[in-house]
Amino acid sequence: MSILPEAVARWARLQRELGVDDVVLDQIWKPAPPAARTPPPAPGRPSRPAPETGFVPPAPPRPAPPSAPPRDAAAGGYRAPVMPNFAPAGRAPIAPKPAPAPTSAAPLRPVATRAAFPTFTSLAELETHAKACQRCVLAKRRKGVVPSGGPEKADWAVLTLYAWAEDLDRGQILAGNYAAPLLEMATKMGLGAPAATAIFGCTPDDPADTTIQGFTEAVRCRGHWLQRLKLSGCKAILVLDHKATLLARGPSAPVEWPAHRGQRWEIDGIPAISTHHPTRMSRQPALIPDVESDLKQILSLVRGGA
Repeated sequence: MSILPEAVARWARLQRELGVDDVVLDQIWKPAPPAARTPPPAPGRPSRPAPETGFVPPAPPRPAPPSAPPRDAAAGGYRAPVMPNFAPAGRAPIAPKPAPAPTSAAPLRPVATRAAFPTFTSLAELETHAKACQRCVLAKRRKGVVPSGGPEKADWAVLTLYAWAEDLDRGQILAGNYAAPLLEMATKMGLGAPAATAIFGCTPDDPADTTIQGFTEAVRCRGHWLQRLKLSGCKAILVLDHKATLLARGPSAPVEWPAHRGQRWEIDGIPAISTHHPTRMSRQPALIPDVESDLKQILSLVRGGA
């Protein structure tokens, strides 16, 4: 059995038949090594047929990895390689652009901060501060400032939206004739005169215009009306109507009216009950039982009831 490949053996026999005694190859022949077993092709990729001979094509040369940029020993880092400055014949070489000058950090702008709200020790001090307050836009279009009403100390308090024209004329919250039915009802139940304050100490030019009175202004005025309630030492607060309830609770606590009326909630730890405004009660007598029920809850809280 010949160890030569079939093609070479056939060529040698042909040469012997032609009378050539010695068959000389052009190079020393070495048998090809056995072909290595190739793994099965990956699914989805076409398989390449194995060559008929034992010749294995050399692997393609791998691309050389990119050379690292030269290190700048002075800076301790890397710098980009300097490219030759080529210029067309007869033209001066282009001057390299100068390196940009290091820019200093921009100075920090001072942040405008609002002065901390003062803590009042008396009602007179609070009223003086409120009349000179310029903390919100209401100060530029107010008709007057009425921050409180009633006695300085009281068992219960009333929180309303702002002073009406009658209140402004008399200089106190709930001093107008519109509030008389509510106060008379409370007196008949055994409640004394309430301390009174308003969400907005400023009375607008037009009391019907509440477009600029929102949560922002209510927060700016909160230091006044909340401290007025604290100074009174009240045990319960009656909040008049939907708008005052909404602004006192804040935007995170929506109010559904009249479903929220008569429900107990708190203003900085003090129990509060929301009810109808006296002007609404005078226009709709059917609301009188609701107001009476809410005043009974205030009376219960004043007397220490749950």
